[in-house]
Amino acid sequence: MRRLVLLFGRCLPLGFALSLALAVGAPLASAEPPQTHEILQNRPSGFWTSNRPAEGGAYRWRMLGVGIVFLGVTGILMLRLVKRANADRANADRTARR
Repeated sequence: MRRLVLLFGRCLPLGFALSLALAVGAPLASAEPPQTHEILQNRPSGFWTSNRPAEGGAYRWRMLGVGIVFLGVTGILMLRLVKRANADRANADRTARR
């Protein structure tokens, strides 16, 4: 019973303070539309240089190629690491049995 009283004694003021802070500190909703990004017409389209989309998806295939190469290199490195770890474990098991 004493624990329950202590729990309510701590939680009740904390809950009251939290609800008061949320009620008073909440920002009012505004009816203004969100800001839109400026679409640049005079600059060349580019992956990092402009927010205008590239014509015909010019970067799509190059970026896909870079991603596939990165995935392949990562996969090969992981396979080598797993094979090396398995070989080290097998050598340790063989030496422990002797």
